Amino acid sequence: MKILYQDLINHLSNKPSKELLSQKLFQLGHEHEIHDDIFDMELTPNRGDCLSLLGLARDLNVFFGQSEPIDIFEDNFNSLEIDFENLSPSDCPQISFLEIEIEETVENYKPYLDNYFSALGNKKTNFFTDISNFISYELGQPTHCFNGETIKNKLIFENKVCKDSFKTLLNSEIFLEDHNCVFTIDDEIISLAGVMGGASTACSKKTKKVLIECAYFNPESIIGKSLKYNLISDAAHKFERGVDIASQEMVLRRFAKVVQDHAKIKSIKLKSFVSGPRKSTYIPIDVNKINNILGISLDKNEYLRYLKLLGFE
Repeated sequence: MKILYQDLINHLSNKPSKELLSQKLFQLGHEHEIHDDIFDMELTPNRGDCLSLLGLARDLNVFFGQSEPIDIFEDNFNSLEIDFENLSPSDCPQISFLEIEIEETVENYKPYLDNYFSALGNKKTNFFTDISNFISYELGQPTHCFNGETIKNKLIFENKVCKDSFKTLLNSEIFLEDHNCVFTIDDEIISLAGVMGGASTACSKKTKKVLIECAYFNPESIIGKSLKYNLISDAAHKFERGVDIASQEMVLRRFAKVVQDHAKIKSIKLKSFVSGPRKSTYIPIDVNKINNILGISLDKNEYLRYLKLLGFE
């Protein structure tokens, strides 16, 4: 994963040098190489929470402090009426859809968005897909953009046995077999969930109405699919390691804010689907146990301060 030095320190209240930042990343166990102003990170598979700017910044907060929260869309969303059915909630326990329509197409990007492409050497595709890629880089949550004009009938998510040809948004033809998590319309597969969307519903440079899918997929449901079908996929890389199920509204509000920075929004609507209550995980506060394990002598206030800097409540 490639991260721009300037982007990373923008999320820290203190602004360390590249050398000091590198030292602290190694201290945290995040191996990397530095090429000019780019940190090329090698993160262990169990640190999927660090596969983003905000994820790495969260780990570094204990050294350099937390910056101001990112800008998000602050207005209310209208309710989206979407004909959607989740036939496999165990594979996708929570999913949100944001529909945005803009007045005019967008060609020129603000510096913060344009820099993601020019400085990191990423290829621009189209306005909405470019924002989706930027949001994944910034927040670690993949999103998928359907051309809103192509979603006319009932949209279904399911884990089904496939024997189907599928044309990806990269125009490569693959044959799906055995069990796969997919999105379908009228029994046509339009997306290999968590891996790659299809050509039939892909956005283009002319797209002004988009349906953005933001989901949590169980890692076990996604693991191995990109390898099996030879599809290089940043989304699959992140879904396989687990994303933050509680972040969907914030992610979509950030997406909407980036759109708002570039275009006049004609309409914006949101709908979320949650399968059952989400259980919170509680960790008992046992400072003595932590001190015995680590061989240090924290007091309770220090202990809680570190956890709060890491995002615990």
